[in-house]
Amino acid sequence: MVGGERVRAADGGDVDAVVALARAAYRSPVGWCSEADLVAGDRTDASAVARLISGPDSLMLVVEGDRGRGLVACCALEDLGRGVARLGMFAVDPERQGGGIGRRLLDEAARVAARGLRAETIELVVLAPQTALLAWYERLGFRRTGEARRFPADPVHARPQRDGLSFVVLMRELGRHR
Repeated sequence: MVGGERVRAADGGDVDAVVALARAAYRSPVGWCSEADLVAGDRTDASAVARLISGPDSLMLVVEGDRGRGLVACCALEDLGRGVARLGMFAVDPERQGGGIGRRLLDEAARVAARGLRAETIELVVLAPQTALLAWYERLGFRRTGEARRFPADPVHARPQRDGLSFVVLMRELGRHR
């Protein structure tokens, strides 16, 4: 449980809802962590989400809204090996942002990564101009690695709206979640 919501592993029946949730969180101009002014495009599609849900080295967590009101948050975890799990497609319904769901889901993802994937560290990337989002992750124990990664432009899913976009790489140790 996350507040009044239930966290569970996503299944094939969740694909369309996860796609819609990710698009709303990342591409809608609503919400405090939207990247709509930085990147245009669909963000993801059903085949990419299905691969994360059913992949041998990945899983997707979803948060069901209270009283069965659909999905309100999600995140993907990928086992990168060497004790590292990548957190991606972390999305909270823009209308529910700021209420603590994201923080609680992040804590649950850390527990799942440590116990289920035997990860010692979680890695994630954030667009460099997203200073408020970077600060939020840092308050939650993530540290910048000093590494930057080039933004992987895609004509359908990720069209940069600014030149020179890059990701900041962050890591968080998971020792307390074992």
